Amino acid sequence: MKHLRLTSLLSAGLSIFSLWLSGCSPEDSPQSNFIPSSGWNVGDGGPVLAAHYMPWFNNPKTSARGRDEWSHWEWRGQSIVRDPRQLRADGLRDIASVQYPLIGPYSSDNRAVVRYHLETAHAIGIHAFFVIWYGPGSDVDGLLPLILDEAQRIGMKVAICYEEKLNWEPYRHPKSRAEIVRTAIKDLSYVLGEYAMHPAYLRRNGDPFIFQFNFWGSDTMGPRNILPTEWSQIFDALPHPVVYARQNLNPEYHPGIAANYVWWTQDVTYLEDFADYSRSMVDSGQLDFFMNMIAPGFDDSGVDGWGHGTRALPREGLSTLRDTFERSARGAPEVIQLVTWNDFNEGTALEPTVSDGFQYLDALETWFGEHSGRAVNLDDNREPLHRYLKSASAQQLAEVPTAAELIAAQPSDLSVSTPNYLETLDRNKKL
Repeated sequence: MKHLRLTSLLSAGLSIFSLWLSGCSPEDSPQSNFIPSSGWNVGDGGPVLAAHYMPWFNNPKTSARGRDEWSHWEWRGQSIVRDPRQLRADGLRDIASVQYPLIGPYSSDNRAVVRYHLETAHAIGIHAFFVIWYGPGSDVDGLLPLILDEAQRIGMKVAICYEEKLNWEPYRHPKSRAEIVRTAIKDLSYVLGEYAMHPAYLRRNGDPFIFQFNFWGSDTMGPRNILPTEWSQIFDALPHPVVYARQNLNPEYHPGIAANYVWWTQDVTYLEDFADYSRSMVDSGQLDFFMNMIAPGFDDSGVDGWGHGTRALPREGLSTLRDTFERSARGAPEVIQLVTWNDFNEGTALEPTVSDGFQYLDALETWFGEHSGRAVNLDDNREPLHRYLKSASAQQLAEVPTAAELIAAQPSDLSVSTPNYLETLDRNKKL
């Protein structure tokens, strides 16, 4: 994701309807709002806990497809260069991230890597991976069968996150609004035909779930977003009904589109208004459901804000994670998205790292256990790592930092000095 996708919450003049429980503050327990979600094929009734997953990494030393680029581990900008061919002073590769994966910079096309990710996520209670997807024939597209098969093996689910990008390199270049509609029909029909019938695909009431990252801006053809009337044409032309969700909250798209979701932001007002207004739309029948989020922080200095200047939020240990966890139940969403499993470029990875070990995952399992009654077992969070270290190739093991097993063995400090850390930040400041 080369831009943090934040747009205005509502059109001018719309009022906010607050449905938050009377007297409930962020300091209060969210237990009352973590309600079961019916209709999802995740087994335990939800709410569905899903992690956003990026299968776009390549290490030429370990690539199963033999690719020679350092995809998403390398960055060459005007002010910052990250070259993983070079070693830092600590002996680790100079990757384009402030975080360093505990298994080292990997290739997303390795089955052992995908298995390690899914098994680790499954151990803490994550139901699904939401996989970013750039269209038929893309690198990510070629890896979806592997991810789906590995998810099925352990009882996890997978859903696709569709990039709406219109007229932006290297994606779509439609010449008319009609072509925009035709392209979306082609893309989504492809998803339905190739992946949505897989047993591991995430469904709600029997229909496959797809959601999108919105694009932005305008050009000679008008908004670089698919318009509400265009979505009606798209859905009518698909071979199978879908449960679709759109980013942010633009009421003109609903109820034509079933759901919406919020991505990462440190703006507390935005988070609160989004949840409250979404709940009011669910109650009035304009939305079927909505998705909220949990995130550990944000720091894209590894890629200099994708060349536009670094955006960073100090994490204060587990404070940001705890704060977003406490807010994630507001309005009783059916789905809670972890932002993210492994976006190392934007510094939002929950995947075990050299700096944080298993701290984020241990914390999430513990906190969800406290509110759901799910048994907490932090030891099994580390078992997939040990299996990976036994099964990985010599080339993969050469990428693993020497202290990985020691880091994994260390108990996590789950204390939080500032439980509602976002409250201490400028409420009007957005990344």
